[in-house]
Amino acid sequence: MLARLLLALSVFAGTAQASTIETEFVRGDFHFEHETVAPGDTTTLALDMTLAPGWHTYWKNAGDSGQPVEVTWKLPDGVVVGDIDWPAPHRQPFDPMMNYGYEDKSTLLMPVTLPADWPSGKPVDMTADVFWLVCKEVCIPEQGIASLSLPTGPETGAKSRETGAIFTAARAAIPMPSPYEARYAVDGTSVNIRFAGEGFNKADVKDVYVFPSEWGVIDHAGVQLASVDAGGLTLTIPRSPENDEAPTGSLQGVVEITERAGDGDVTISMAFDAKPAEAGAAAASGSGAGFAGNGGMSFGWALGLAFLGGMILNLMPCVFPVLALKALSFAKMSNSSFGHRAAHGLAYTAGVVSLFVLLAAVFIGLRQAGTAIGWGFQLQNPYVVAGLAYLLFLVGLNLSGVFEVSTRLAGVGSDHADSGGLRGAFFTGALTAVVATPCTAPFMGTAMGATLTMPPVQAVAVFVALAVGLAAPFLLLSLSPAAARLMPKPGMWMVRLKEFLAFPMYATAALLVWVLGTLAGTDAMLAAMIGGVFIGLAAWAYGASQDAGGRGRKWGLGAAALASVIALALVAQISATPPSQQAAFEGPGEPYSAARLAELRVQNKPVFVNMTADWCISCKVNEKVALRGAFEEALELNGVTYLKGDWTARDAEITAFLQDFGRAGVPLYAIFPSEGDPVLLPQILTSDMLVDALGNV
Repeated sequence: MLARLLLALSVFAGTAQASTIETEFVRGDFHFEHETVAPGDTTTLALDMTLAPGWHTYWKNAGDSGQPVEVTWKLPDGVVVGDIDWPAPHRQPFDPMMNYGYEDKSTLLMPVTLPADWPSGKPVDMTADVFWLVCKEVCIPEQGIASLSLPTGPETGAKSRETGAIFTAARAAIPMPSPYEARYAVDGTSVNIRFAGEGFNKADVKDVYVFPSEWGVIDHAGVQLASVDAGGLTLTIPRSPENDEAPTGSLQGVVEITERAGDGDVTISMAFDAKPAEAGAAAASGSGAGFAGNGGMSFGWALGLAFLGGMILNLMPCVFPVLALKALSFAKMSNSSFGHRAAHGLAYTAGVVSLFVLLAAVFIGLRQAGTAIGWGFQLQNPYVVAGLAYLLFLVGLNLSGVFEVSTRLAGVGSDHADSGGLRGAFFTGALTAVVATPCTAPFMGTAMGATLTMPPVQAVAVFVALAVGLAAPFLLLSLSPAAARLMPKPGMWMVRLKEFLAFPMYATAALLVWVLGTLAGTDAMLAAMIGGVFIGLAAWAYGASQDAGGRGRKWGLGAAALASVIALALVAQISATPPSQQAAFEGPGEPYSAARLAELRVQNKPVFVNMTADWCISCKVNEKVALRGAFEEALELNGVTYLKGDWTARDAEITAFLQDFGRAGVPLYAIFPSEGDPVLLPQILTSDMLVDALGNV
């Protein structure tokens, strides 16, 4: 572009001393709206520009290159010509740039005000020195001078009949004031603008684009992603790569909305003045979802999907070990009364529900405080991960017979008639809820995503529905006499099964220690493993104390307490700062970023996005089963770029991406075709499903 401009500097057009400026590629005609103007009154002046075919000029913010029309006035004392009232701009893509301007024809309106003491009948003589840059394959600066004379009189005369149509068309092209309250927020990578109000319909909105009035606010060539919900419209736009300073004060511009109509598309341009979003009420951020969101999902639908998702969650690999423990407990109760079994089922359900209510309270509280989090947020904290690893390790040691007093915690206590059995059922339910959080079941992600925009009471209700769905199978078994009759009789097989179930607990604890390494580094892994040794020592000392008496029991309990303190001290040394926001990974893809997705989309290249986390068991199963082999071949065959986002540690860009799709957690799989809106895939994948989907990009 610089070379083209330097070449063009030798091609300046000549000037014209008239009310019309005509150059090689542009004709500019000046017109006054009124035939005469009274002193103290205002009329409107139009610069009506007609361009040669294929050439264009620029808006007040020209975009990545170009320069707007400039008018320099020579005026009598007291006469004022106001700022240009610009018509709505058009997008002018010039790969890899995006410019803003006009093709064929544009009319710029300017107010002209006379001083009150101007002599009536004396014409106002003024001179306009006009400069513009007109471009096609090359850009040519052109300039002209127009001499204008405005008649005056005691009263402002009628509007000119000859030019009336010009002013009517010009005003129709000026953006109407936006009726929607606009707020904006800026993060590290994006400018997020929220237009709040009714009237937006997701099914009708086809395209949305924002033209900022000032240069340096956004990446003009970046993909602008919009989501529509019942409360308004949100745009997420990449920030300008050439300006590190975020906007302050008002953010002004034009928003262009294209809607589908019966006879074709209708485009409306509106001028907006967005104020900075207040803390805790920032414009919703996003990074790539396009027209997604929960689409105004009803509260009843969210409850139903949450319950169904909770039931399916029982089949997820993260929940199975705990459910096996509960099934073992249920087998021991096969000869118990209906009331006893029902009490255990209700206690187990209460444990699940209580833990989910606690999660909901923390989840909603953090969101109300302005923190961007999602489903599984607690597993993005290294201290929580280490604590959960130790808890599951203790459950495994308990099942292996290292100590017995906490057997009730797993719900397999020997005395099922006492209150301890009910406490065991309650805590088994709570443990089930805890280990379920790394998994996301079908329907569940959509329901959890809906809570992002719900009032707190409704959001808690959705969490409760999910919990009831998770607890429902065991509760129904507890209330079914037929199920009790089908259970095998207690025997030695139950002891061996209990011992065997320790190993899934150990495996899960090991996985969590590996996740801890992603969150806080290898030093944290080492600290956690050494802490695990002391946890094991504490469990052994506690178990040994149960067989001892007197002084031996006290020594055993003391040793257990000391070992536990050492383990906790080691955990306290873990750094909460992740070593990197995007963990390295192997395969055909590249790390996700909003900027990279925007770059690929502006190039009309198909993209497959995989949002995952190391603690997400469902994600890992999909990666081992479906996201390999034929999937990788389909990527290459169809020219699809694979972007993988690692949400193991908190990542604002990925959180925003999930929210744009109305989701609160991972996994999330989205295909962005070369044209059209993105497509979500199910949370449980198959190789054939992926190959078929990638073949349609």
